[in-house]
Amino acid sequence: MNPVWGHVAGLSIILMMTSFIGIWIWAWNGRHRRTFDELSRVPMQDTEDRP
Repeated sequence: MNPVWGHVAGLSIILMMTSFIGIWIWAWNGRHRRTFDELSRVPMQDTEDRP
């Protein structure tokens, strides 16, 4: 196997890990709390358009 593939695999893992951590930090950011709280109540809302 070509030794370059080890570097490619390592770089892809680092890219995926930094993307995951970035999304995690974005989701836990305090200014998104109000939006997430509102979205968490959507399944509990009753709609009048039921057949």
